[in-house]
Amino acid sequence: MPPPNGLREQKKSETKLALSRAALELALERGDLAAVTVDDIADAVRVSSRTFRNYFTSKEDAVLFSLRGIEDNAVELLRRRPAEEPVIDSLEAVMLDLATSEAFSTAVAVTRLSAQNPGLAAHDAARSDDVGTVVLAEVSRRTGLDPDTDLYPRLVCNAAYAVLGTVIQLAVSDSTVPRNPGELVAQGFQRLRD
Repeated sequence: MPPPNGLREQKKSETKLALSRAALELALERGDLAAVTVDDIADAVRVSSRTFRNYFTSKEDAVLFSLRGIEDNAVELLRRRPAEEPVIDSLEAVMLDLATSEAFSTAVAVTRLSAQNPGLAAHDAARSDDVGTVVLAEVSRRTGLDPDTDLYPRLVCNAAYAVLGTVIQLAVSDSTVPRNPGELVAQGFQRLRD
């Protein structure tokens, strides 16, 4: 039997994730985050508004939290790649995995919402400064290069995120044409190599 603190932390983590999912689902359902209140989100998860405020400072933060799992997953996937594999190949494999998972549709949904909600876009821009920091640290560790003095770690990370970001943008801008995100990521990395 896990210790009580472990159960408590698991419950907190589940509640935070449920609130984040509810915020995103309600905003998508209503077509606008402005049409969603903190009370709506809390009600959907059957907790109080006060409980919501214990986890998030705003509904924008709740929606954007859904992207946190994607970032954490990217780091974990990168760490599992063979150490001898070229970093760009590892990053391509990570981005391919993300593009073919449920995480991709979440990223597309959040990107669509950001385009329609200036407040969400502003929160996302402020948060994006931190995005990829852990991936950059892992790339630096694997290459043995200092990202503060060497161009390569930042360049390869930014290029990898640019490929995935471009594929997300294509999915957002043209939802009528079915495209395979995995194929687009592979094409993007091939263009980088060319």
